[in-house]
Formats: sequence, C-alpha cells, structure tokens
Amino acid sequence: MTYGIASPAVRPAAHLMIVAVFAFAVVCGAAQFWRADLDPVAVPLSIYLTGSGGAYVRMTYYLMGVALLFFALSTYRATPPPLRSGLALVLFAVPGVLLPVVAATELFKGTAHENLAGLIHGLAAQSTFLMLSFGMLLLSSRWRRDARLGISRFAGRMLAWLATIVLWLQMFLPKLPHGLMQKLAIVLILLWLGWAARQLLRATQRLRGRA
Repeated sequence: MTYGIASPAVRPAAHLMIVAVFAFAVVCGAAQFWRADLDPVAVPLSIYLTGSGGAYVRMTYYLMGVALLFFALSTYRATPPPLRSGLALVLFAVPGVLLPVVAATELFKGTAHENLAGLIHGLAAQSTFLMLSFGMLLLSSRWRRDARLGISRFAGRMLAWLATIVLWLQMFLPKLPHGLMQKLAIVLILLWLGWAARQLLRATQRLRGRA
C-alpha cells in the first residue's frame, strides 16, 4: 500500500520546505555579516528582523511559516496510518502560524505597543522552538519504523536530539552566549527540516519510478 505518500501535494510541500530552508539559511547567514553593528555571538536572530536588511530577514520568516504549514500536512499524509500522529501535525503547524507573528511583532519597537509586542514575541518564539524540537523527535521516532521514510534515520534522530539538547542548555545554562546558542539551535532545526523534506522526496520518487 502507498498510503498518503502518493498524494500529489507531498512533493510540492517538500520542495517548498527545501526552498524555505535554503532562503532562511542564506539570508539570515548573510545578515550576520552585513550587520556589522551587531555582535553575532551575543545577539539573537530576532534583532536582525529590524534595521538594515530587516525586511529580507522577515520575508524568510514568513516563507518558513507557510512552508511549515504545508510540511505539517504533507508529513501527516505521507506517514502510514498506523504511525500517523495528530500531535506531530500540530507541533509543526502551530510554529507555521507563530513564525510570522515573531517577525511582525518586532515592527512595534519604539511604539506605544512595544511592551505588549515584546511579550507576544517572546512567547511565540519560545513556543516555536519547543514545539519544533518535540515535533522533530516525535516524527523521527515514527519514521524510523517506516522503511520508506526511515532512510538515514540515524541522521534525523541525531539532529532532532542535538537541537533539543541545545535548547535545554540555553534554559539551564543562561550564562552561555545567547545569540550563539540560539543560532546553533536554528542551524540544527534547518538541517533536520531539510533532511525530512529529502525523505519525502526520496519516498515519492521511488513510487514514481515504479509507476
């Protein structure tokens, strides 16, 4: 049986995620150099959402938000029914809604709503990190039991655990450089999302080859 992995929406969603990962990595990586006024080790990525080139960084947040929504639906459809998880779908879909909020709230700096926007920004950002880390762990554990989606499953589980460990280190060791640790977690999450999108493409390619 091919389950939902034969859905025509799976491959476009996987391609969209790869584009979003590439755009996010290139733009946010380049921002570390063009914002010479900022210390990349000390400041988190959210500081780059405003100021010089901030519009480009915000666009990658919006793009990743859309990609996560389609990714959540496509991974649910692609996973065999006995292994599907509604929780995993939520853990990826909600960050897809929250990421644009994270970006947009930074635009309220210097306004009368700055404090409220800052509170919403912090809650949305932390929720996004936590949900993605748990979603990565959950989906990796489900896919390792599927021969089609479990290729290079060790890499997927390792990236998911490393990202989770980095996030918890930030919480329990606040003296670590905040900007560096956050960006390390983001890099690991991007690598995992790229890995997961590649798994979807490999599985659907094999089905197309049999057709």
